[in-house]
Amino acid sequence: MYLQTYKAVGRRYTPGVRTQAIFFDLDNTLYPRSSGVWTAARARIEEYMHARLGIPRGRVPELRDELLATYGTTLQGLMAHYQVDADDYLLFVHDLPIEEMLRPNARLSRMLAGLPQQKWVFTNASLEHARRVLVALGVSQYFNGILDIKAMGLRNKPQPEPYQLALESAGLPAAACLFADDLGHNLEPAKRLGARTALVGSREPHPAADYSLAAIEDLLQTIPGLVE
Repeated sequence: MYLQTYKAVGRRYTPGVRTQAIFFDLDNTLYPRSSGVWTAARARIEEYMHARLGIPRGRVPELRDELLATYGTTLQGLMAHYQVDADDYLLFVHDLPIEEMLRPNARLSRMLAGLPQQKWVFTNASLEHARRVLVALGVSQYFNGILDIKAMGLRNKPQPEPYQLALESAGLPAAACLFADDLGHNLEPAKRLGARTALVGSREPHPAADYSLAAIEDLLQTIPGLVE
């Protein structure tokens, strides 16, 4: 099988290093935002902040947005300011009816099956949540591993350490990797390292994205040379 190869030169790519690993974000990337999973998780986050921490309901949405913008995840902000237990938070927030919200995705399965690269889930969510999502989508068998928030030592995207962990896990330089995420700011560290990047869920250009996809299933049609 012939694979188009690329070499990172600044923000452009020329033939030289083939893409050998793809890191997929999980939520709103491997499934569409319209599924409602993230909306339900956000409601659980807000309920946690009120029920567990006693934050007034009227203050919760604004504070959650502030923490998310400052720390990258609400969890990081709550650990910094409220000393929350990460395990308790993750169990509470991910107590969702995933199996009712997601169904096996045959098109996604065919796409993943056709990719010869290493395939990793790279997520700020928990391992248990990621496993449930992959099972519900019917695609668990295609992934080499899951890099979740605990594997990252409770550091989260877009902090730089998780991206170094991703490269170490694959045993590859950044130029041989592709990162796909629904949030542009989560692509910025990967781009700085020299990886290729794909923004999922939008066709609008983003300065950190080499490619923009309406849906993850469009990966092969949008990015040339992954399979040939």
